[in-house]
Amino acid sequence: MRPLAYVISLKSAEARRRTVAERLDAAGIAFEVFDAVDGRGFDVETQPVYDGPRRRALYGHDMLGGEIGCLLSHKAILETVVRGRKGPALVFEDDIALHPYFGAAVDGLMAHQDRWELVRFFGDAKTLRQRQRPLLDLGQGFQMTRLLTQPGGAAAYIVSESGAAKLLKHLHKTPFPIDALMGRPWLTGVGNLMVRPGLAGQDAALGSDIGDGRFVSHREIARKAGIGRKSTMALRRLVDNVGTRGVFWTSAPGDYLRRRGTS
Repeated sequence: MRPLAYVISLKSAEARRRTVAERLDAAGIAFEVFDAVDGRGFDVETQPVYDGPRRRALYGHDMLGGEIGCLLSHKAILETVVRGRKGPALVFEDDIALHPYFGAAVDGLMAHQDRWELVRFFGDAKTLRQRQRPLLDLGQGFQMTRLLTQPGGAAAYIVSESGAAKLLKHLHKTPFPIDALMGRPWLTGVGNLMVRPGLAGQDAALGSDIGDGRFVSHREIARKAGIGRKSTMALRRLVDNVGTRGVFWTSAPGDYLRRRGTS
């Protein structure tokens, strides 16, 4: 049985809702629409979930209101997953496009629920080129893999109750957008997993409701920052690199045994 899907969408996004409904219906995915939190007009400093001082220390700039609204939307769905106790759930943003075999790959994941807590679905060429370790054959040429790096993106994923609970522990107050938190397995204890080949991608023709202001040049910010801010930003990048690679390599023995069916 395929899990229920939640689609995050602004109330005003009628055309996007029709498009994503057609795509999910074609994939055989039952879904509910979740009215997204519109954070574009937020005073970010007044948002209880947002750790502004830590964010500025780590990144040199604030999150956008739209990013905080997105974070709150995903947080609400994760809370629903934990509260409902109905097993895994699929989560989509409303600009998602799916591979024709998406449903079959999800069936493969559901047959091995003990092997994952969170699997993000990426489709961009850059992520697919990054180093990955095969973990599970899902059939139809698809594999669940472990990523070495930290790609962004939370437009499409499947999450278990335990995975949702682990993420929520870090969502009381955070400096990270939801996708950046998901890409920190050493912090959350949730594996940095995906499916290869790509199963989903954001439809660029639909644009972004958050805005492109979140794509800032870290090099330019660091160039203008003082010595203290430069140091904290550099330390964050070091921790990110050591953390992701540390999880990737320390998990290798267990991954090998599970793949051979001995653990």
